[in-house]
Amino acid sequence: MGLFSMISNHRSKNRFRRMEQRNKKHASTRTEYLLNDKTPFNVTEAFRNLKAAISVSVPKKSEGVVIMATSAYPEDGKTTVTANLALMFAVSDAKVVLVDADIRKGRIARYFKRKSTPGLSDYLSGQASLSDVVHRTRANENLSYITCGTHSPRPYELLESDEMKNLIEELKKYYDYVIIDTPPILVISDALALTPIVDGAVLVCRHEVSYVSDISRAISTLRFSKANILGVIVNDFKESSVRKYGGYGNKYSYGYSDGYGYAPSAETTEEDKKA
Repeated sequence: MGLFSMISNHRSKNRFRRMEQRNKKHASTRTEYLLNDKTPFNVTEAFRNLKAAISVSVPKKSEGVVIMATSAYPEDGKTTVTANLALMFAVSDAKVVLVDADIRKGRIARYFKRKSTPGLSDYLSGQASLSDVVHRTRANENLSYITCGTHSPRPYELLESDEMKNLIEELKKYYDYVIIDTPPILVISDALALTPIVDGAVLVCRHEVSYVSDISRAISTLRFSKANILGVIVNDFKESSVRKYGGYGNKYSYGYSDGYGYAPSAETTEEDKKA
């Protein structure tokens, strides 16, 4: 092993340890949050603007519009953004179904205080009917959801299956928007199974947490799979940081948990921070 590879590997391992510790600390205080009457105006307005931007990017069709959300790594707030985006569409009198396609570690059920089974994986494997897995919410009568279901050893194959394609086509008949929450795209490839059947994809990153280089890699991965990228959503944005540093600069880092079985690459270097 060359000197450069040894240094790279050492830095990568240290970075992995730091990010793992940060994510464990964050996970202990993580909550599932849905917009409500007590939500600050600026937060609600941000989601309203996001909904409007996506509506313009993908106009309504005779059948429902299908949108998937992903992130580069876990802990970017992707599921919270996705769930509240679906709720905002529902508030605007659109019929919406939110689908949890993170079969490995889906969290949509927690937002609605429900068990995750039966859900998507159970339907796709023939263990449940559509009526068994589609649930209405108390948050808004226009919003329904499908939880991730029973954990499966082959989630990619389920998401790539004809059953998944048929499910999406069926949902499009009854809903104006089908919004799919998918796993982080740089950790596992499950989300790529869905790019051929969605009308657009959004990438969620976290202010002062996501590395610019990782955002770039995630966008490249989506482009390679021929996804229609609608944009990047910056979550947890802090204006005070921008004023302090005069812009984003290189104040980015990323965090990930080991729940998806990800291991850091030996090629990861400090250059990632300079993107």
